[in-house]
Amino acid sequence: MFESRIAVITSAFVFLIAATPFAKAQDIINVVAFNAENLFDTVNDADNPRDDTYLPLSVKSAMSDHEANCERFNGSGSFYFRQCMNLNWDLPTYHTKLKRYADVLKAMPAMPDIVVIAETENRQVLEDLTSRELPDESFHIVQLDTSDEPDSRGIDVGILSKFPIVGTPQAHVVDFGRNENSCGKTRDIVQAGFALPDGETLHVFGVHFPSGRSPFICRIIAFQKLNNLVSALPEKSLAVAAGDFNINCVEGPSDAFTRLLVRNGWYASPLVSSGCRAPGSSKFVDHSLNNWNTWSFLDMILVSSELSPTRPSDKSWFADLGSFNTLVVSTEQIIVDDRDKGFIEPRRFDPETGRGVSDHFPVGMRLIKRR
Repeated sequence: MFESRIAVITSAFVFLIAATPFAKAQDIINVVAFNAENLFDTVNDADNPRDDTYLPLSVKSAMSDHEANCERFNGSGSFYFRQCMNLNWDLPTYHTKLKRYADVLKAMPAMPDIVVIAETENRQVLEDLTSRELPDESFHIVQLDTSDEPDSRGIDVGILSKFPIVGTPQAHVVDFGRNENSCGKTRDIVQAGFALPDGETLHVFGVHFPSGRSPFICRIIAFQKLNNLVSALPEKSLAVAAGDFNINCVEGPSDAFTRLLVRNGWYASPLVSSGCRAPGSSKFVDHSLNNWNTWSFLDMILVSSELSPTRPSDKSWFADLGSFNTLVVSTEQIIVDDRDKGFIEPRRFDPETGRGVSDHFPVGMRLIKRR
């Protein structure tokens, strides 16, 4: 049943340094999901207790409760505690982080029309990103800064769009009910409408589901919330869900994940449920096999049934499901694993050296004009 809802494609792990299926034209829309990995500014936000790691040392030294906050949220003596205490997240470091992220977008064969960005602290970081590094792109910004609870790490999903915003963007809380003790809090689902060139509205849902440290049921509940939101749209709406779903390569092929897609008419590339071999947007450690060289499409792009290329529609756009893949466009995005076994992995941004970008590869998919 699921196979009827996905494009039939085969793929190997591809570094898109030169070749790409993307093109830039009025009748093609490039959608990208790209986790920014801890895109914080340098300002101490009193309402966001999880930004203490990402502050200049001069600010940290003046905070009487800084060490207590570091210990509270990171545990005494841990790597993250030491990072919270010692990292100097000053303006030059922050600006380098913005540049590294923007450089990847600019190296793509076509600048994305829509970018869903997990792990942004607030709207200001996207304003800084676009004004400093992408001043000619005229992006509209959606970032509602609603997930300041400690368990959500004080980060939200943001969206950049070349297309005008339609209506008022919304943030939707995921309620885990009786599973809250296991799941904690997570990032709100961001919903925004955008006016496409032909006047159609594309409803974009930006997600960042609970991490793999929490049980699978937490991601299932978050996915059910997403499905409920999409079900509330007017009939025949065009919808895209994109971002960091945190569904690993063991969960992706499961019947539970398949049912979550099928029940709400989602269409996706078969890559997202193809198991633990490359390609993938991030590494997944299979502890049961002590295997580090496994890949997961934690980051996905899903489309509603009206965007399917396999069913009739009077809408103007369809999703080229076969175009979904990682976008590795710079050697700055990759590194050999720290065990030096020769495994490739995404290169995190290193504040000390200014090298790297993110622990996720971006993924992309194109929407094409049907008629």
